[in-house]
Amino acid sequence: MEIRFRSIFLVFGLLAAGAPWTGALAQSDEEEQTNLIQPQIERTEFDESLIDSDDFEIAVYGGYLAVEDFDTNVVIGVKLGYHVSEDFFVQLSYGTSEVGETSFERLSGGAPLLSDEERELEYYLVSLGFNLFPGEAFVTDSTTFNTVLYLSAGVGTTTFAGDDRFTIGYGVGHRTLFADGFSLDIEMRDLIFEQDVFGEDESTNNLELTASLNLFF
Repeated sequence: MEIRFRSIFLVFGLLAAGAPWTGALAQSDEEEQTNLIQPQIERTEFDESLIDSDDFEIAVYGGYLAVEDFDTNVVIGVKLGYHVSEDFFVQLSYGTSEVGETSFERLSGGAPLLSDEERELEYYLVSLGFNLFPGEAFVTDSTTFNTVLYLSAGVGTTTFAGDDRFTIGYGVGHRTLFADGFSLDIEMRDLIFEQDVFGEDESTNNLELTASLNLFF
């Protein structure tokens, strides 16, 4: 029994002796935390170009259209779009170009295969677009532009070589919103339609590269 009481007194004695050290350590930790450098984080304010709340857009575009077996020529047109949601939009496109000579005409030096009127090309397309990769482009420390990489696909009609031709169009584009309600689009499209200039119907891939200025309203 006496040994047990001695053990108990010894434990309490050790705890009492360690208490000042514990308090000193706690006080030291508090002082150390108080003396830590507190970083001053300031939020950087910048101007961000946004699409207006309205969902319609109109665009004027120009670029080049490479008609298969013909020259690459200037194409101009207009687009009217409606943004169904943040991800999807529908678009109506009209474009026109004047097609040059075929490689056969240039090499043979013979009679032209098409008249001047038949070389005028026009197309209408109704497309569905999908905003694939939205992002941001930081121009300066205080200015950033919203960007998006989008895909589009649609159907329509191309008038060329004296006939109306069913057309499938699909493409990829990059949009940069450089001011509220304005954007610059760079787009590559493939217009697929059949033509029979050389006597047989054949499906042709006609590549178009354009830049457009868009206004949202």
